[in-house]
Amino acid sequence: MSDLVEKSYYDDTSDSLIVKTSYDNRAVIAGNLAAQRAAPETGRYKGNLAHIGSIHMGDIVRLKNEGYDLLSSDPEEVKRALLHIQSDERHLLTVPGTPIAKRKKVWV
Repeated sequence: MSDLVEKSYYDDTSDSLIVKTSYDNRAVIAGNLAAQRAAPETGRYKGNLAHIGSIHMGDIVRLKNEGYDLLSSDPEEVKRALLHIQSDERHLLTVPGTPIAKRKKVWV
């Protein structure tokens, strides 16, 4: 996952340095789709720990630029980012369904 390519150039008109990052996440997305198809339909992750997603580093940077910080130290920000991925970025998940809970599980 070190295939991030950064190109930078200086823009005279705005007197600023422009950095463009590109990446190819097709292999990660293809692996996620294969994992989704191989997941059993019943009892996937109810009460169990499960690997629910694989995210390319380029997608982490892209999501941070969109306002979703997956690597934040604030658990509420991470949860907000994960819920965004669950609702709008389904290709990043490795299981079907909605594995990320909107409410915190209370253990009794």
